[in-house]
This record gives sequence, C-alpha cells and structure tokens, in this order.
Amino acid sequence: MQSGCARYQSRHLTTLRALAALSTVLTLLLIADSVPSSAASIISSAPHTDNSTVPDTMQNLSTHILDTTRGKPAAEVPVTLFQRTTSQSWTKISTGITDGDGRFRSFFAEGQPGLEKGVYKLYFDVGLYFRGRSVESLYPFVEIVFTVADPTQHYHIPLLLNPFGYSTYRGS
Repeated sequence: MQSGCARYQSRHLTTLRALAALSTVLTLLLIADSVPSSAASIISSAPHTDNSTVPDTMQNLSTHILDTTRGKPAAEVPVTLFQRTTSQSWTKISTGITDGDGRFRSFFAEGQPGLEKGVYKLYFDVGLYFRGRSVESLYPFVEIVFTVADPTQHYHIPLLLNPFGYSTYRGS
C-alpha cells in the first residue's frame, strides 16, 4: 500500500509529465505556425478582417496571435503598425483587426510600398480582447518593436498571448 505522500508525488509527477507534453505540442504548433484555418472554432466573416483581396506581392509583413491559454487564435484584436521617424517619434502606417484565424496581413494598400528599412512597432490592443471575454489581464496592450534590415524579405511577427504573459519570435 502506498503512503499518502507517495500517491501525491505519483499523481503530481503524472500531471507534470502531461503538462510538459502539452507544452511541447503547443510550442511545436506555434513555431511551425501550423494552426490551420479549419481548426479555428471562431470564424469571423466581417469584411474589415478579410485579407483575401490584398495582393500578396505588396505585403511583406504579417502577424498572427495565438491565445495560449485557450490554445486558439485570438480573433478580432485591433493591430496598429507604426514606423519610427528620424526624430525618434512614431508615425502610424495602418490599423486593422485580426481575422478568425488570429491573422492580419493587410498592412499596406494596393500600390503602397511595403516595409522599408527602418524600425517599426506593432501595437496590439489585447486589453479589449480580454475584456470582451471577461478575462482579467495584466496587459492593456502589447507593443513589439522590430527592425527591418532587408525589405525584400517577408517579416512575420507572431504574438503568443495569455492574460499574464506574452512572447514573440520572427516567424516565416
């Protein structure tokens, strides 16, 4: 017969192993950026989030938000792109809203050049997202500042989000 302490340790170890396995799977999904549209439980058909009519050739910037607490894309999050000026202030370039898959790609209008060399900032209004779900959050917004060294490359800036933390990386 196991003692109460040994049973607790065994259960605790099993829980830790399950959490580690879940963390590994989520990390692989996030790094691969492979959450397919068909897996999203919330599909937004709002016209302001439709990215399909924007020519890919003009877009060298995209973003994706995954709510890691829910394990689902963060839909309908306002995103604003800023560019840093020579006077170290910020100029607003565009604003949009993530689609049902948590993505936004339409930062530039047709005919408008995409990212150029320089420093940019993505501003995510995550407070609005969490308030809309009645979830307490530490962060009213998240800003990700990044440098564009080669404007011929595509810059994918994902945001891995939960109410009390966030992370980012350069995706593909």
